Amino acid sequence: MAKNYVLIDYENVNDAKLGVLVDRPFDVMVFVGANQTKIPIDLAMQMAKLTSADYVRISGNGPNALDFHIAFYLGRLAEQERDANFHVVSKDKGFDPLIRHLRSFGTSVHRVGSLSEVRLPRAAKAKSVANAAPGPIDAIVRKLIGQGASKPRRVRTLARTIQSLFRGDMDDDQARSLIDEMSEQGYITVNKEAVSYHLK
Repeated sequence: MAKNYVLIDYENVNDAKLGVLVDRPFDVMVFVGANQTKIPIDLAMQMAKLTSADYVRISGNGPNALDFHIAFYLGRLAEQERDANFHVVSKDKGFDPLIRHLRSFGTSVHRVGSLSEVRLPRAAKAKSVANAAPGPIDAIVRKLIGQGASKPRRVRTLARTIQSLFRGDMDDDQARSLIDEMSEQGYITVNKEAVSYHLK
């Protein structure tokens, strides 16, 4: 089974909320500076909850030193595990030329600005739910696909749509729980109250 690597530029995204990766099949690498002597307790506790997670402390200092380390690990892993998927978490657009170059060799890699944007590729997601019994998420996704461009764009409106689908047999907390589950499965991205969709 292809692995899903998440390489985090902690100098660039130092407010990383790793909780969104808990119970999801990601191998996480957090790159920290050579002079990084302390790790926030929240980050350490979140790292401990992940299936596979390591810190990579870079060697030496200098302009873009951490970026070069990420590029090295990314290239080495891409060569060793050609079927793997890679997610570089950084706001630094300097990674983009390298990512385009790797893609030209067929590597599955992209850069995102925050962990909330990391999601499983469709194939991996399909395998993870292949043996699951049809449930409310399936019904919600079918309903939303049928709505086309008129899908709800706010969390509150999406919750009302879900409650309407189940004919009012669901309270606000249950609807919000399903929205959280849809986000974890990669069907939606929630940014504050705004919702974007990845249904196809």
